[in-house]
Amino acid sequence: MGPTSKPMPVCQQCRIAMNLDRIIPCAADYDMWSYICRECSGIFSMVEPRTADRTLVDERRVVLRHAVTTPATIAAGRREIACTVRNLSATGAGVNLTSRPRLPKNFTLMTAGSTLPCRAVWRRGKQLGIAFD
Repeated sequence: MGPTSKPMPVCQQCRIAMNLDRIIPCAADYDMWSYICRECSGIFSMVEPRTADRTLVDERRVVLRHAVTTPATIAAGRREIACTVRNLSATGAGVNLTSRPRLPKNFTLMTAGSTLPCRAVWRRGKQLGIAFD
């Protein structure tokens, strides 16, 4: 058994137990568990409900986020879409939209005198994760 007291998957090629390599957040309340074979370096990944032991989870963000509530506008071509910036870092932001408009992959975020070119990284309903270009 591994550090989480779960049975480890068996490598399909070598037929030995695989080792837990990392746990990565992948969706709301779910994590992706990646295992590696110590013999052939084969990788097996599966999605599991979020673990209570968060010490095993890899945080993908490189820089610290700051919680904010800032009104903003997304400029997409000739359209302007009202939104609220919910969290902000040096590399991106989390944004709440008032509706579910179609957005191009690249657009401009305008807030408090700043105009930032950015791209959509993920979207869940009216929530949008963006990275600054």
